[in-house]
Amino acid sequence: MTSLLRNPPAIVWALLTAVTVVSWLVSRDGGAAHQINATVTTVVLLIAAMKAQLVIWHFMEVRRAPVWLKAVTSGWVIAVFTAMLGVYFAGL
Repeated sequence: MTSLLRNPPAIVWALLTAVTVVSWLVSRDGGAAHQINATVTTVVLLIAAMKAQLVIWHFMEVRRAPVWLKAVTSGWVIAVFTAMLGVYFAGL
């Protein structure tokens, strides 16, 4: 059991699971009468961006990759997050 707690992929997996539950709780309690507000949407999208970054860095082994690949993948996550947020607020 202690070897599992020292295993970085297991720790990241547990963190991703916990963050998924937090995201679900935030979105579930965020709006009355099926009206989701902008704060809840922003928080859920930010949590999704952080989860994507964790998956890319830890399960795709980008954390040990060259600096240019780290920059490209981080930039991609930021660009997708910004685009999704922009599409959401443009539709309001």
